[in-house]
Amino acid sequence: ERELIYDLFEAATGVIEYQQLITQNPIFLERVEGVGFISGEEAVNWGLSGPMLRASGIQWDLRKVDLYESYNQFDWKVQWQKEGDSLARYLVRIGEMRESIKIIQQAVEKIPGGPYENLEVRRFKKAKNSEWNDFEYRFLGKKPSPNFELSKQELYVRVEAPK
Repeated sequence: ERELIYDLFEAATGVIEYQQLITQNPIFLERVEGVGFISGEEAVNWGLSGPMLRASGIQWDLRKVDLYESYNQFDWKVQWQKEGDSLARYLVRIGEMRESIKIIQQAVEKIPGGPYENLEVRRFKKAKNSEWNDFEYRFLGKKPSPNFELSKQELYVRVEAPK
């Protein structure tokens, strides 16, 4: 099984070849470099997040700042660019794909060998018609949003919405 995972990685690492092919393409560069500029201040004021925010020079990533999920157990770097244009956004996303591959490779190394069991299934079978089967169960293990002060009449909501 682990060998299958490594085979999938070899296919996924095509990202590097695509990056080399696209990033140096003069037609691509002409279409994205200097286009769609968003300054760091605008990015913050507009409430941008993730790659959109980091491509405008803001080094803010909840996975590092808030020790989100288990990201702190892996060696990876926040991808960011200061230019704020479409090329910067592309470079941040490509960089994140490469970092994701690094994270997955490290996670695969930590998977213990031997038989495994889905303990969640056992819990659900024991607890028929209980709160474990309710919609709210999905949120029990989730961490609340980070604690920081907001100005009055402002709201912050963290949403996990990978594409």
